[in-house]
Amino acid sequence: MVLAPGFWILAAAEGLITAGYAISFPFLAVYLSAHRGMPMYWTGVFLAGSMLFSSLAQFVGGEVSDAIGRRKVMVYSTAARAVLIGVVAWAIYAQVSLWVIFVFHPIGVFIGALFHPAARSWVADFTPAAGRLKAYGFLRMANNAGWALGPALGGLLAEGSYPLMFTVTAIVFAICSVIVALSVRDLPGLAKGRFVSPSLGGAARILRDRVFLRFCLFGFTMSAVMSQLVVSSSLYSKTYLGLSEREIGLLFSINGLMVVVFQYFLTRLLEMRRITSGLAAGALCYAAGYLCFGYAPSFFFAAGAIMVVTLGELAVSPGMQALGANMAPRAEKGRYLGVQGVFQQVGSSMGILVGSNAIGFLSPHFQQGPWFIVAAVAVVSSLGFLSLGRRLTREQDGLRAAPPPPAPEQATEPA
Repeated sequence: MVLAPGFWILAAAEGLITAGYAISFPFLAVYLSAHRGMPMYWTGVFLAGSMLFSSLAQFVGGEVSDAIGRRKVMVYSTAARAVLIGVVAWAIYAQVSLWVIFVFHPIGVFIGALFHPAARSWVADFTPAAGRLKAYGFLRMANNAGWALGPALGGLLAEGSYPLMFTVTAIVFAICSVIVALSVRDLPGLAKGRFVSPSLGGAARILRDRVFLRFCLFGFTMSAVMSQLVVSSSLYSKTYLGLSEREIGLLFSINGLMVVVFQYFLTRLLEMRRITSGLAAGALCYAAGYLCFGYAPSFFFAAGAIMVVTLGELAVSPGMQALGANMAPRAEKGRYLGVQGVFQQVGSSMGILVGSNAIGFLSPHFQQGPWFIVAAVAVVSSLGFLSLGRRLTREQDGLRAAPPPPAPEQATEPA
C-alpha cells in the first residue's frame, strides 16, 4: 500500500503534538490536587468538564473540514492552541487565581480538538478502506513515539518547574502548525469552498443509521475505559501506589514505547481479520490490565499491568478510527468522523469523571473497586464489538470485498 505524499509529514506532526501534550497535561491533575490543594473530586470534575466541552469540537471540526478543507483546520487549531497553552504556563508561573486555568484550559482543549477529525478525515481521503487499519496504525505509532518521549521529560520537569513544562508544550504546538502549513495539501475538489454552520440536524440524520449508532455507543463505552490511562491512573499511582512523578512519567513512556515498537507487527497480524474481532480482543486486554494495575504492589508490577493495557490499545485505537472511516460515505467523512469523535470524547470525559471520583470515594473503602468497574465496562464493550461485526459488510469490517463468482462458461452450439 502506497501512502499519500504528505502522510509521513502529518504523522511526524501528530507525534510532536502528542509529545508536547504528554510533557505537561498528564501532570495537570497532580499539579491541581497536590500543589494547589484542589480536592480530588473537583479536579476530576474540572478535567472531565474540559473534555466534555471539547467533544463539541469533534463535530465542529469534522463539519468545518468538509467545508473549508482539512489543512486549514489543522493549521489554525494548532496555532491557536499554542497561544492558549502559553497563557496557562503564565498562570502557573505567576500563581494567579486558578480561575485563569479554569477558563483558558477548556478553551485550549476545545480548539486543539478541532485538529483530530480533520486529520483522520485527511487520512481517509487518501487511503482505500482495506488499507486504513494500517494507515491509522502508522499514525498511532507516531503518536506514541511522542507519548514515549513526552511523559518522561515531563516527569523530570515536574520536579523542578511546572511553568516550564507548559511553555515547552506551547512551543511544540507552534512548531507543528508551521510544519502542517508548509507540508500538507488537501485532496483537490473535496472542500465545498464555503463555511456552513454545523447543523445538529445533520448529526441526527447520521444517527438514524442504526449500525453506525451502535458503533458510536460502544465507542463511547470503550473510550471511557481508555481514558483511565491518564488522569485516573496518575491519581491512583500517586495516592495509593506511592509512585513519584518521575515513576508515573515512566509508566506513560512504557506505554508509548510499546506502541512504537509493536504497533506495526500487531497491525500486520490483525489486518487480515475483521476489525471488530481485534476491537473485542483489545477490550479484554484493557479489562485484565486495569485489574492487575489496581493490585500492583510495586512500580514494576504496575509497569507490567500497563503493558497489558497497552496490548489492548494497540488493537483498539487504530481499529476504531479505521472502522469509523470505513462506515462513512466519501463525501461526508468529516461529518461522520466528527460525530464518532463526539461520542468518544464524551465517553472519555465521563470516564475521567467517574474514574477520578471512584478513586476519591470508593477506594478509601475498597481500594481496587474502581478498577473492577472499569473492567466490567471493558467486557461490555468487547461483547458489543462482536455483535457489531455481524451487522457490517466485509469491506466495512476491514476485509477486502469477496471476488465475484466466475461467470459460467457459455455453451456453444455446433455449427
